[in-house]
Amino acid sequence: MKPVELTISAFGSYADVQTIDFTKLGENGLYLITGDTGAGKTTIFDAISFALYGRASGDSRDDYQKLRSDFAAEGAKSYVELVFVSGSKTYTIKRTIKKTGQEVILDLPDGTSVSVEKNVRPKIIEVIGLEKDQFAQIVMIAQNDFLRFLHSSTDDRVKILRRIFSTDPLKRFQEKLKMMLKTEDDKIKMIKHIFERHNVNLYNREKQFQEWEKDIESGRNEQKEIDEKLSSLDEKKQKLSANLAVAEELSKKFKDLSDYKTKLSLHIEKEKEITAAESRANCGEIALRSVKPHSDEMKKASSDYKIAQDELTQAQETEAAAEISLKEANRVLGDLPDIKKERDKYEALVRECESADEALKKLVVLQADHETINKKQIELSEEQKVFNESSAKYNEASCALQQYEELFLHSQAGILAGTLIEGEPCPVCGSTEHPKPAALSGDDINEEIIKTAREVKDSAQAKREELSIKCNSIKTEVETLVKRYETDLASLGVRDVELLEQLLSTEAKVKKLTSQKDNDFEKLNELEETIENAEKRKSDAELSLISMQTLTAERTDREKKASQKQTETQRAFNEALAKSGFKDEADFVSTLLTEEDLTELKTEITEYKQNGDNLRQNIKRLENETAGKKLPDVEQLHREVDDVTNIVTEQSEIRDEIICRLTGIENSLRELRDIAKDFMKVEEKYSAIKQLTDVANGKIDFETYAQMSYFERVLRAANLRLHIMSQNRFTLMRKPDIEDNRKRSGLELEVLDAYTGKTRLAGSLSGGESFMASLSLALGLSDVVQQNTGGVILDAMFIDEGFGTLDAEVLELAITTLSEVAGNSRIIGIISHVAQLGERIDKQIRVEKTTSGSKIHLTV
Repeated sequence: MKPVELTISAFGSYADVQTIDFTKLGENGLYLITGDTGAGKTTIFDAISFALYGRASGDSRDDYQKLRSDFAAEGAKSYVELVFVSGSKTYTIKRTIKKTGQEVILDLPDGTSVSVEKNVRPKIIEVIGLEKDQFAQIVMIAQNDFLRFLHSSTDDRVKILRRIFSTDPLKRFQEKLKMMLKTEDDKIKMIKHIFERHNVNLYNREKQFQEWEKDIESGRNEQKEIDEKLSSLDEKKQKLSANLAVAEELSKKFKDLSDYKTKLSLHIEKEKEITAAESRANCGEIALRSVKPHSDEMKKASSDYKIAQDELTQAQETEAAAEISLKEANRVLGDLPDIKKERDKYEALVRECESADEALKKLVVLQADHETINKKQIELSEEQKVFNESSAKYNEASCALQQYEELFLHSQAGILAGTLIEGEPCPVCGSTEHPKPAALSGDDINEEIIKTAREVKDSAQAKREELSIKCNSIKTEVETLVKRYETDLASLGVRDVELLEQLLSTEAKVKKLTSQKDNDFEKLNELEETIENAEKRKSDAELSLISMQTLTAERTDREKKASQKQTETQRAFNEALAKSGFKDEADFVSTLLTEEDLTELKTEITEYKQNGDNLRQNIKRLENETAGKKLPDVEQLHREVDDVTNIVTEQSEIRDEIICRLTGIENSLRELRDIAKDFMKVEEKYSAIKQLTDVANGKIDFETYAQMSYFERVLRAANLRLHIMSQNRFTLMRKPDIEDNRKRSGLELEVLDAYTGKTRLAGSLSGGESFMASLSLALGLSDVVQQNTGGVILDAMFIDEGFGTLDAEVLELAITTLSEVAGNSRIIGIISHVAQLGERIDKQIRVEKTTSGSKIHLTV
């Protein structure tokens, strides 16, 4: 596998899309990946591993959700796209990070595509020839991963080699042998347990089997004799049972005949009672069918008339109450005050209150202005004092400067006079005569003193001007405030001395008027509510009266109709009584039956007649069937049948006991003979598996033995590189001796030091020595895996860090070794901060760390 182009978007430390064109680095040789710590160098390895296998290169980077860039914009897509060559064919795989998982698609050379992880993963393994763990060990070696294999214990090294060389089947074969041995051992234990349960010696079983066969033959003869005896008894029992059945049937008929005659006598005694019931049923049915409907209508009409009377009375009483309520509502409404006059009084009070409040606001403003003017005047007075002090300081500084300047001029004239020579012209006036030259001043005045005095004077002048402006500003503000205050005071007709007194009196007036207004407002609302309630009460009373008048008229008409209905139904009921033959209503009520009672009487009468007919028929039938016959002795026949049955039961139990015993012996014999056959096969299989298991799971098991072979090949390939880098000093060796039989052994690693001629533990190597040994092991693993995986060609290798532990000479040897490994067709990428590598390796991928995410630059 060789990468062609890698595209990274919103991944790791890369915020936007970054592309690496590996073809620009050439077809072979070394290239360096360099940049600041944390810039994202290892992220390039992570991206390649993530694209191929859905996982980052290192164990700490397996949470792909964390691989999304923190620098990425909200809507930016996080994905990695890798174009790579395997053999002579080109493939493209793109893997996108989603919130709910990953989305992956693999484009194949024939133009087709494969998606979904369960389909892509086996295809990648098929194309590259390596699984993720193998890829991480020999193609993309993450930081510190080499040292893991160098310093691993035998158990850890077994796990690493198991992943790389897929020796799991050997491990599973060993475990399967153990399980098979246990299974066969369990079978033997089970067979022994079964024989012990039957009290049979497994290894002397034939003697017991022969004794059981003799018992079976003897028991079968005894069973045959009992079967013949039972057959004879069974014939006798059948004849006796037949006679008993005939006798019992005849005896039952004599008994039934006697019972039916007794029942017929009792039946005849109830004949008069049934006749009376028939008469009662006829009269009751006439009352129920012909008279009761009229009686029900009459009762309903009477009830309706009574209800109509009560409702009419209630309506009349309610109408009278409604008239009284209407009169009372009119009286209450007439006694209430005129609402319009009350509203006018309240509005006049509101206007008066608003006027007083407005005046109060103006007085408050005037009072505030008065206080402000006083404060400003005080402030102006204080600022004028400061201004006067500043003016004094300015005058003082100005006089001092003038004095310093005059002294300085005299000093300069004295200096110039000291240079005059009689007969030579003066540089100031040109005269050659110098009758009265200036004398030197006793004060030491120079330009620096003059400059300082001038700065003091300028500062004092600036301060005075600043204070002057401030005083003028305050004075102008005071004059403006006073003018406005006097104007507003005049508009209210108030003198200055009366302002506070006027303010207090107006404030009291506003408070009094406001209280009165609030009180009158509450009273006005109460009056409006009272009037509204009174008007509603009157309206409700009027509506109620109209409603009650209408209801009274309706109920008067209903009462009249109910009275007529009552009279009509009473007449129809009397006519029905006379027509049906009843003397009066009491005679009708005493005769009346309910529907249920009538049905019950008719059913009773019908059943009585049917029972009589049935009894007479059965008596006649049984008299014919028993004519000329005698009552048999059933008890004697029962005793004879019971005697034979007891003998049969006794003999049957003996026979069943014999059969049960013989069946048990036969089943045991058959079971043990079958098990004995299986025992020979199981014992033979157990012996073979036991021998194989002892060999496979000995001190060096199958898996470790196979891994030792791979390990030796890896060490031979590793030593070819280690000899070069260590200048023939170190040789990696597999430790042959076994120190502790309780621990797994065979893959211990030690180092032969040519300088001492002794071997030592791999853990005793220094940092640089460990790196050389680890790198050699990684390269050795790469060689052996390629040989072992059906000719898989690894066109690229990536190594993360570790070169910083090497001195200059060893570093040069390591680079030379890696260059030889790269050859003419392989590229090897190295991540490192070592400056010497940057000088030694021209082809570089530089990663730049910025505040908005890392950037990638190629140097070829």
